This record gives sequence, C-alpha cells and structure tokens, in this order.
Amino acid sequence: MSRGPVGPVAATAVALLIVVAVVVEVVSGGSPAPASTTSPGVAAGSPAGSPSAKSTVSTPSPAPTASPMPQLVNVLLRPEEWFDQHRPTPVQSDGWLAEKGAGLVALVGGQFTVLPAGSDPFVNPSTGLRVPEKTLLDVSWTRWIIEVPGSGYDEMGNYFSNRSYWQFCGNGAMTVTLWYWQQLVGHPNVTGTKGYFLDPYASEGVAWPSPGPQIAVLNGTRMGTYWSGSDTVSGFEAHGRGFEFYLAMKAQPPTWTATGYSLWALDGKPLYPSFGTPPANTIAGLNWEISGYNAAANWAETYYAKVDKTDPTLASDLATAVALNVGRDGVPVIAMADTFNLPNWQNGSATPHTRHSVSIVGYDNAANPPTFTYTETCGRACNKRGGNKDGDIHVIPQADMVKAIQNTSGLGFAW
Repeated sequence: MSRGPVGPVAATAVALLIVVAVVVEVVSGGSPAPASTTSPGVAAGSPAGSPSAKSTVSTPSPAPTASPMPQLVNVLLRPEEWFDQHRPTPVQSDGWLAEKGAGLVALVGGQFTVLPAGSDPFVNPSTGLRVPEKTLLDVSWTRWIIEVPGSGYDEMGNYFSNRSYWQFCGNGAMTVTLWYWQQLVGHPNVTGTKGYFLDPYASEGVAWPSPGPQIAVLNGTRMGTYWSGSDTVSGFEAHGRGFEFYLAMKAQPPTWTATGYSLWALDGKPLYPSFGTPPANTIAGLNWEISGYNAAANWAETYYAKVDKTDPTLASDLATAVALNVGRDGVPVIAMADTFNLPNWQNGSATPHTRHSVSIVGYDNAANPPTFTYTETCGRACNKRGGNKDGDIHVIPQADMVKAIQNTSGLGFAW
C-alpha cells in the first residue's frame, strides 16, 4: 500500500498504483467475463489531489451461485478484478471461496485444513475450545518490524537515497503477518533472509530511472542495499528487513514474469518511486509464501482471500475474520486502510488520506467499544506525529477500523 514521509514530500508520494490491463476472467461454468474497459482514475494509493493515472478496470463478474454453506464472511463479493500483465492474479474458485467464507479453511496443528461441512468454525479443532472474546498475539518480535527510511546507511555502511523505500508498507504488513506463519508452519524465512537487494527494473524490462536511487556501486555494477533478519542501523533493533526487501524486489510466484510484490514499471516505463503492493499481489504473495513455494499444488487457495471495501456487512465480517484468524488460527488479518482514521496518523485537519496496510494482531470483543490491536511498520522516520512511536502497537475501536477500510483510500482486508 502506500505512504510517504511526513511533510512536503508526502503530498507527491504515490505509494500504490493498481496496474490493470484488459483481462478475461474465467467464472463458474467456464464462460469468460466481458472484456474490461479503460478509464482514467486517481492512482490507487495516491493521497487526495494526486495526479490521475490511466488504469483499466474489468467489468464486474456475474453474481456467483448461492453457496449451500452459510457465509460468515463475504468473500464471494468480487466487484472487480485487478490485473497486472507481469503479475497475473491466480484464480480462487467459487467453491474454495465458499469454504473460506464459511470459516472452514483453518490452520490445525501447523497443517492447512478444510473443516468438515457443518463444523462450528468458532471452535478450535486443536483444543475443542471456543474462540475467546479477546486475544493478542505475541508482538515482542513483530512490533520491531519497521521499514527502512528513504535515506541513510545499510548494514554494510553503504549510503543510499531511495524514495521507493517509503512505499513498502504493504510488504511490511506482509512481513509481520508471515512471521507468525513461520512460527506455526516453519516457513517462510522471515527471520533469516539476508543479502543485497536491488530495485528490479531489469526484471520489468525497463531502463533504470534517471534520476533514480542512489545506491552502492561495485566495479560499475549496482549492488543495491544490504539487509538481514535484524539490524541496528536506525538506532534500535529492527527486524525482518531482509525479508521485507525480498518481498518488494525478489519474490516471484509461478507465471509471473517480473519480480517483487511491489510495482516498478507502467506502460514500459520505470516508476520512481515505485508504487506499492495492490491487493491482488498481497493475496497472491501471502498464499505463495505460506504454501512453501509449492507450485505443484493450487497454492492460490492456501489460506488467504480478500474482502472488498464495498462489502455491505463489512463491520461484522471484519470482526468474524479477525476472531477466526487471530483467535482460532493464530495469524493476523491485513487491513488495507485509509490513514485518516488510524489513531497514530491523527494530526487534526492535516491528517492525510493515504492508502496504508497494517496487520491486525489482536481484538477485544468484550471492551466498550470493542477494539482491534494493530502493528505499525511505518516508524518515526516516515510519520513523526505524536501518536506514532518506533516499536509501538495501537488499539483502535473496531468501528473506526471499519471506517478506515471504507474511507477514500481504503481497499478492504486480507484474511
């Protein structure tokens, strides 16, 4: 998703563009959906007032056949499909989405499981106990997953200045979320990924932008910046930066011809700064990473699906999704929200409307009002408002998180 540093730069930082192309979607029965139509629109992830960018939005899919299973969360609502020609969105079938929406897709003893029809999804199959009224996941490691600022020195002492680094909140939220999966299923390697990471313009088939990032060069070859599982270059012990950069720059699910879940080019031209991670790439990325890179299986249907901001029952669906993910399975929900409604972004009339991703790691349904708890990968370097501190976690009324998802720059949630 998106956001940039506080101050004048923020007004021009475009953190997420949903790159969409004409796409034919296969729907139930094997018939293709109508071709999409092109229209101008504000780039997804842009602050209010940003220049518009050309995009292509596919025609809404026909309504799916009613599922015989009760739908606790409305994942069958798919008003539009976003498509990037270099990163095609894998198909999630209506049948699997119906199981997901019924709360039957679960993680049991480190194994992916579809519970039998008729099961009570609010009973933990491992313990036989009902999902509790309140839960907070262990945040002692994940609260320090804080993004690299736009300039400074990497772990090898190399100076860099790279505006794309302000745009990694989607990758940051994925890093937080996938750390819990590593603890439960043994992968991906959030804690140990390390190396040099270079902006992947070459994999997009475009030239290096000019002017572009300032990074380390060795014998005339761009090296990028070096990050690992933990570093102290920001003055505190930050975690998961190597894995976050892998997500942004190197990850490549099957059939993708470009690398990284972030977007680095549009219409054959490099983007600098890059745009953030669109929802389709977030869902694909989560499922590819937790599948263990199992290309032989239907990895797109491993666990995660998206609920759109237009969901008419979004409030109850979000509460249900968080209870099942966090309270039953022990993994977060990613909210694709508008910073305007997030407490650590509040700044009176200057509060921004910027697309941003956070990981919901806790809930309290017994509180008055009920609350969610989320981690924030945007540290003080990119958001110096009084409510934002490095390594902090934030509690928000559930109704306000719903508003954040439904507001101008919100997109939905991944669960």
